[in-house]
Amino acid sequence: MPVHLSPELRLLTAACRSDAAFGAAHDRLRDEIDWQRFASLARAHKLGALAATRINRANLATVPEHVRLMLEAYRRDIVTRNLAQDVGTAQVTGLLAAAGVRVLAFKGVAAARLLHGDVHEQRVSSDIDILIAPEDLPAAEAALAAARYRKEWPGFEVAPRAQPTLMYLVHAFTWVSPDMGLAVELHHRLTHNPYWFNVGFDRLWEASEEVSLQVASVRTLGPGDMAAYMCCHAMDHNYFVLKWIDDAAKAVQRAEQMASGHDWAPPELGAVAAVDQARELIGSLFADDQIGTGSSERERNPRARIARILARIEKADFGSDNRSLANLPREISGMCRRAVVGGSWRAAWHDVFQVLVDPRDARALGLGLAWQPLYAGLGLPFSVWRYLSRS
Repeated sequence: MPVHLSPELRLLTAACRSDAAFGAAHDRLRDEIDWQRFASLARAHKLGALAATRINRANLATVPEHVRLMLEAYRRDIVTRNLAQDVGTAQVTGLLAAAGVRVLAFKGVAAARLLHGDVHEQRVSSDIDILIAPEDLPAAEAALAAARYRKEWPGFEVAPRAQPTLMYLVHAFTWVSPDMGLAVELHHRLTHNPYWFNVGFDRLWEASEEVSLQVASVRTLGPGDMAAYMCCHAMDHNYFVLKWIDDAAKAVQRAEQMASGHDWAPPELGAVAAVDQARELIGSLFADDQIGTGSSERERNPRARIARILARIEKADFGSDNRSLANLPREISGMCRRAVVGGSWRAAWHDVFQVLVDPRDARALGLGLAWQPLYAGLGLPFSVWRYLSRS
């Protein structure tokens, strides 16, 4: 299935690569580019600030003034937000460290500094993602509460024996900082599905590295772990944002360079197929910014699954996250795809369990994780009711 990317998407993928790649792509495509569509596509894929920077550095006279001004305003807003994220990341990691909790900052500004060179401040970061050991969750939440952080999700507590059930269902809890109102995602595991990347915190900590932010240094995932996570993250969200695919591309490239020819994939990685598929998609998008003219046969003719992803990226068609009867066929299809890449029947069951059981059920029943069949059985009629009520 040949891939014919639009001039706007080809230019945007070139912007992800470098100033030189962007300039060369612009020179080839300048007469074909719809600049209004390019700007809309860049913003939809969370690359508007990066696009503005590439345009400014290239000093392109072909860009309409209203497009340039719109992207530049977006860039200034993103840079301001990321400076706040920098400070917020340093604050929350320092707070937890003072409470004796080891913490890894991943994604967000920490990953951007390692992966994106001198354009790291152009990367959109909607919240602060930090990872702690599961056993440190009570101490971490107590420290956040004492510092006047507000727990936003979940807005309820569960019985102690039901806590493992809640943690099995969800991989992070949301807190909001008291001063800047920044959202902090407090993760007790990396991936939604615990079997995709079933790795202990101690091992992640040993392989971690330090990265300097504007106001402090924090620890983040090591190169191989970050590459595997970024690929899983993109797959977990069905690749609907180009920024996430580019993050994975940069992380994989960095891991390959630092592994010096050795396999960088962590041994705990269960979703090997997810990483392989992410790498195939990366090859289709970034191996050559002129897909179909000089690329390999594999890059010009990806599998139908990859071609569908590319078509959705072109349309910036992200669908709806609302769980409704109308979206049920798409969700079932998604579960089937995840079952293929998850690597085990346990991973597949976890995805089914998440559909059948709402986290609020853990509060209502208050039962331990051993009662999964009962949770699923009781959750099925409520799941049907939730779908019907949202249709």
